[in-house]
Amino acid sequence: MNEITVILTALLPSIGAIIGVYVNLQTEMTKVKSRVYNLEGDRDELKELVKECIGGINELKILLAKKGI
Repeated sequence: MNEITVILTALLPSIGAIIGVYVNLQTEMTKVKSRVYNLEGDRDELKELVKECIGGINELKILLAKKGI
């Protein structure tokens, strides 16, 4: 019984470190997922903005063509 106590006492810091690393990795993964989600949302907004710009440019082309410029 004494040997088991010694072994468990020796393993306790290692088990604590493994749990700490796991929690830290999960936190970092949550941060990364959040950043990816935000970047994907920004990308969609940028696509919409580019579409609006293209539409405006096409309207300008038509107006300039009507004036003969």
